[in-house]
Amino acid sequence: MHPHQGNPVSTLAELSGSGVQSLVHTVFPLLTRRGCRVLMLVLAIAAMSAVDLYLTLLYLTNVGMNEMNPLARAMIEYQSPGVLAVWKAATVVLCSGILLIIRKQRSAEIGAWVGCLVLGWLMSHWMVFIHETRDMDLQIVHEIARGDPTWVAMPGSGNGLGSGPIVID
Repeated sequence: MHPHQGNPVSTLAELSGSGVQSLVHTVFPLLTRRGCRVLMLVLAIAAMSAVDLYLTLLYLTNVGMNEMNPLARAMIEYQSPGVLAVWKAATVVLCSGILLIIRKQRSAEIGAWVGCLVLGWLMSHWMVFIHETRDMDLQIVHEIARGDPTWVAMPGSGNGLGSGPIVID
C-alpha cells in the first residue's frame, strides 16, 4: 500500500505530471482576479435566468403559477411566451452587460454576488414549488387560483390549462 494513499493532497501531487497541476495553476490565479470572478458570476446568473425562464414558461402554459413580480405579471398579461422571453433576456443582457463593463470595480463584484444569491434563492424556491405541486390535483389548483391576483397563466401550445400534471424529474 502506498504511504499517501487516500490523501487528496498527495494524490494531487502525484497527478501533477498529467496536467492537473497546470490546470490548478491556471484556474486559481484567474479566480484571484476580480474581472474573472465577475465573468463567472455573470455566466452563473445567465444560466440560472435561463432555467427560471424555462420553468416559468413551462408552468404558465400548463397549469399556471403565482407570479409575485409585478413587472413580470405585466409582461405575462401580453399572453405571449415570446414577449416574456424577450423581456427576460433583455433584462439579463442589460444587467450582465453593465456588470461586465465595470467588471474591475468592487461594485460590479458585489452586484454579481447579489445577483447570484437572489437567483440561487429563486432556484431553491422553484425546487420547493415543483415538489409541493408535483402531485396536486388540477381542480385544487383552479380553486387556489380563483380570486388570487398573483395567479397567472398563458395559453399553451395545444396543451392548455388542465392538460395534466407536469412531471419534472
